[in-house]
Amino acid sequence: MNIILLFLQSMNYSKRLFYTFLSLLFISINLCSAQSPTRLIAQPYNSLELTNLRASFDTINPVREAMIPATRVYQEEYMAEGISMQYNRDFALIRISLYDSGYTYKAYKQELPKNTKWGMTLDQVQKRTGLLDIDEVNIYVRRYVTEDDVTDFYFTDGKLDHIKITATIVSLENNLANVVKSSGARLLPDGKPREGNVVDGFGTMTWADGASMYKGQWSYGLPHGVGQYVDTFGNKYEGEFKLGFIWGKGKFFSEAYNSSYTGQYVMSKKHGKGLIIYDNGIAYDGDWVQDIMEGSGTYFLGKNYFYTGQMSKNSFNGEGTLTSRDGVIAGPFKEGKPHGVCTQTSADASLKLIGNFTNGKKNGTFEVESSGAKRTTQYQNDVEVGLIKK
Repeated sequence: MNIILLFLQSMNYSKRLFYTFLSLLFISINLCSAQSPTRLIAQPYNSLELTNLRASFDTINPVREAMIPATRVYQEEYMAEGISMQYNRDFALIRISLYDSGYTYKAYKQELPKNTKWGMTLDQVQKRTGLLDIDEVNIYVRRYVTEDDVTDFYFTDGKLDHIKITATIVSLENNLANVVKSSGARLLPDGKPREGNVVDGFGTMTWADGASMYKGQWSYGLPHGVGQYVDTFGNKYEGEFKLGFIWGKGKFFSEAYNSSYTGQYVMSKKHGKGLIIYDNGIAYDGDWVQDIMEGSGTYFLGKNYFYTGQMSKNSFNGEGTLTSRDGVIAGPFKEGKPHGVCTQTSADASLKLIGNFTNGKKNGTFEVESSGAKRTTQYQNDVEVGLIKK
């Protein structure tokens, strides 16, 4: 009997090795494919990755969103996109549910975990994942477990039609600092109620002996809806709130920074489209991610100096156009400076240069057109060093 048991164990081990081999082979063939949704697990709601995912949806806003008080889970459902996402009380993503087409959801069309496809059989899935664990509660579910996440594959009539990815405690702990950093100030119901309904209605609450005040709509015992916030530091905000955060469209004025911002917020961070204006003439109108200029927009340094193009980490990064009193430089930028092959044109359009810039300086061969005359010349550290004869 022991010999039979050892034989069966060896068969099971060989099968696991076989599936693992096929999985590694498939992965090696598909190294260039898009990343799996598992990379999103434990990310904050306003992370760049989740922001880009939602931006790829045809549906701008979720069809259903709800706060589940008993579990302190916030859920968004995008039926037309075939996806549902759940966040914990810190707004870290704890679960993704992906669906094939059905009565409620349409099919999720983007990359599936482990390069699987809707309609695959269990054997086909395991050729890509390795041997899956059996769920003790639901015999139609197979489970793939890593340190960071648990992926459940659901089969109906032997075909894959639903996938659920859940964060582990390890991944949430490892990403906690990033989640905390992504979150701005939150109004919690630990102040002093002044008037109205501060649970599920319209009311006013103050904090720190009146140093700050919120007046507006409440839900789930938190500022939620349209309201106003003011404090003794000279900050004023009027617009939308969600679950205690400044979240949605609104206008914020800061006396300390002599600035006003009109646009979108997520988790009390400038996030989405927005315009910020400072009293000294500096302004930016464009995309934001977690209070950082990220995406595309226009940055103004007064009326006669502005940049329009790609932004990253609060600087000119990517394709753009810089306009000043001297003229225009168009092309790739890196950390605020022209970097790569750019076209520089004088303000009166009488002079045009095309060539390579390195950290804002002309370096290499340039094609020059001046008052209709063309020539080829060489630059080194922004200094012309000689003509090139053709």
